[in-house]
Amino acid sequence: MIGIVVTLVVGNGQDRSDPPAAAPAPAASTPAPGTRTPDTPDPAGEEPDPEDSTSPVGLPTGSPTASPSASDGVDVTPPAGRGAARTGMWGIAPQPCTQHEQQLVDLDDGTSRVEQENDGAVKDPAGAELLYWPDSCSGLSDYLLRALPNTRVGILREDMPKNADTCAAASATGLGALSLSDGNDATERGFVEGAAICSVTDRGAVSMALIDHIARGSTLDMSVTGRLYVWPKAP
Repeated sequence: MIGIVVTLVVGNGQDRSDPPAAAPAPAASTPAPGTRTPDTPDPAGEEPDPEDSTSPVGLPTGSPTASPSASDGVDVTPPAGRGAARTGMWGIAPQPCTQHEQQLVDLDDGTSRVEQENDGAVKDPAGAELLYWPDSCSGLSDYLLRALPNTRVGILREDMPKNADTCAAASATGLGALSLSDGNDATERGFVEGAAICSVTDRGAVSMALIDHIARGSTLDMSVTGRLYVWPKAP
């Protein structure tokens, strides 16, 4: 009897010292097909809508879209028979009249060159459309601007649409000698910032030389710079 009791006491002590078996982890729930959760990335790579996780996220509606044919107020759309517009810069700048120089500008590409002044006459225009020359070198402000003979050049006024068709029409109006130092004359004839000089060049291109900036030097003779748009003849 004593041996049996000892055996039972020892066996019960071993059972109590053993750790209880761990409870099995709960099985993860499987979302229903097509359901997005906060941790599930959107197939399109977009973040879910915080208001509605099932709503697609797209571009905002009603956003203004600039016309692909407009460039800073100029409609560059080529009309029939014209190629895509080429862009560049052009300008005129006077030298002291005692240097006896005159400047010629080719409106096909905006390039200019200087030659010896000859009372406004040009020996070889070489494709230039504009001439800027000192009239007499007897005063402080005597530079004049004009179109060269046998060219089509005119002024497209500030409030006119800026496109190839209106420019071609303005080129037929002519550009006689213009004293840029005379503010009244320049303004009345439309030579102001925002206007343009237009030409149908010797190569048959329509050229629009915008008057973007006018600066007056100490002698009041003008320097002018601006953007240049040229619509060549279609090949």
